[in-house]
Amino acid sequence: MDCVTLFMFVSAVIVLTITPGPDLFLIVGRGISQGWAAALFTAFGFFLAGFIQVPLLAFGLANVVAGNPALFDVLRYGGGAYLMWRGIVMIRNAGHGDTVSADHASTGAAIKEGFIASLVNPKSHIFLLAFLPQFVRPEDGSVMAQFVFLGILMRVVALVVEGGMALLAGSIGYRLRQSLKLRGWLERTAGGLLVAVGLRLVLMERPQP
Repeated sequence: MDCVTLFMFVSAVIVLTITPGPDLFLIVGRGISQGWAAALFTAFGFFLAGFIQVPLLAFGLANVVAGNPALFDVLRYGGGAYLMWRGIVMIRNAGHGDTVSADHASTGAAIKEGFIASLVNPKSHIFLLAFLPQFVRPEDGSVMAQFVFLGILMRVVALVVEGGMALLAGSIGYRLRQSLKLRGWLERTAGGLLVAVGLRLVLMERPQP
C-alpha cells in the first residue's frame, strides 16, 4: 500500500471514530460517570473484538452474517439483551455509598462490555465488509493479508482516538463526580446509555438482501 492510500485510510478511520454513534456515546458516558479508566478499558474491549471481526472478514464469514437473517437476529437479540441487563443493574446500583468508586470501576466489566457491544453488533461486521475492501489492492499481494493488516491498523488507530476521548471525558467527569448526588445521576446516565445501545441492537433493521 502506498503512502497516499495509507494516509487516506487512517484519516477516514479517524473521522469515522469521532462520528457520533453507540461506541462514542458509550465511551464518553462511562468516562464522565465512572472515570477515564472505565472508558479506556471499554475502548480496549472494542479493540479486542477486532481480533475476531477481522479474521471473520478475511475468511469471508462476514458475508454469512450479512446474508443470514437468523444469525443476524441471534447476534442482535442476544447482545442487546445482555447490554440492557448490565445497564439496568448499573441504574439500580447508582448512588449507593458502597458501590465501586468511579476511578476503580471493574476493569474486567468495562472490557467485557466494550468487547460484547462491538462483537454482537451485526452492522459493525457489515460496515467492515463495506469499508475495508475499498483500500485492498489485489495487485499488491495477498488479499487476505491486506484485510488483516488494514483491520488491525483500523482498530489501533481507533483505540488511540478513543483513548484520547476517554481521558478527556474522565477529566470532565472527575470534577462532576465530587458531588455524591450528582455522581448517582451520572451512574444512572451510564446505565441508561448501555440500555440504549442494547435497545438499538434489538431494534435495528435487517440488512436488505
